[in-house]
Amino acid sequence: MTKIDQMRKGTTTMVILKLLSQVEEPLHGYEIIRQLDAASQGYFRFREGLIYPRLHQMEKDGFVESHWQGEPATRRRKVYRITERGLEQLSADVENWNDLSQTVNRLLGLEESTA
Repeated sequence: MTKIDQMRKGTTTMVILKLLSQVEEPLHGYEIIRQLDAASQGYFRFREGLIYPRLHQMEKDGFVESHWQGEPATRRRKVYRITERGLEQLSADVENWNDLSQTVNRLLGLEESTA
């Protein structure tokens, strides 16, 4: 696993929650992958083997809810929507991300210390 893959894996829940918080309609897994790939402009490659297990875990954690879309005799898709708990988690994750990135930037000399 590359360093970029490790970084992506560590932020996957946060970016999925962010995406779902910005859309009007629930999204199915492939659409989540497609939109995340597009938003990263190819920098990250979000694969099914990462996204689907993460969505299932997020559902267990109460961050997203899902339902089946489509008629029973047709091709059905499971779609996901962010929950109130997911919005709270996203807010906490973004705050932690800001703290972490500012601290690392200071350590690297990319940002001046505020103290």
